[in-house]
Amino acid sequence: MKFEASVIIPVFNEEQRIKPFLNELRQESKKSWEVIFVDDGSKDGSADVIKSSGIPNLKIISYKKNRGKGYAVKKGVEASAGRCILFIDADGSIHPSEIKKMLLLLQKHDFVVGNRAARDSEVEQPLLRRFFGICFNAYSNFLFGLSIRDKLCGFKGFKSHVAKKLFKNLESNRWIFDIEVFFKAKKIGIEPFLMPIKWEHRDKSKMKPYDPLKIALDLVSLRLKMALK
Repeated sequence: MKFEASVIIPVFNEEQRIKPFLNELRQESKKSWEVIFVDDGSKDGSADVIKSSGIPNLKIISYKKNRGKGYAVKKGVEASAGRCILFIDADGSIHPSEIKKMLLLLQKHDFVVGNRAARDSEVEQPLLRRFFGICFNAYSNFLFGLSIRDKLCGFKGFKSHVAKKLFKNLESNRWIFDIEVFFKAKKIGIEPFLMPIKWEHRDKSKMKPYDPLKIALDLVSLRLKMALK
């Protein structure tokens, strides 16, 4: 069966904060969408909460070991049957009402990304997280020859054939998969459309204190791998 859209939501231990997002998503969902939750090795009751959500055309992909957000989105893309494919974070930082806006833009564009740096975006974010974002984007732009001011926003959409191509043989399973997607898109001449969004910070970040250093090293490793392809 072909759907208008496949909405992918990667999930890892979100039982305590996912219910408001599920209620909002159920209200916004259309029968022409499929909604794919990818349970990325959760150890809590996330999957049970999702199953009882009442969201139409619901599909849950589960596996025991946590593999990372990039891997989860890739598995969702592989299982998708929509003409457009998008992913959105499960923490509620982006309201599901933004999905319909993105789908309208995907009628004209192959690749649409939520852009918190846009002038028309409404963003609530702690100063430390904002500073990390500025540093990360400048560093990754330098390494990969990109000019995107917000690469890590967890809201991106694609025409189906574009998503299948960009996520095929994805090298990055965790934080930096977005950078690989942007780089691969640039190599094949696909320019992302930057979509202003409303975004609210959510607590309980899964980033550990040593992760920024690991990310910096992983970016160098990824750049070397991509140079050899």
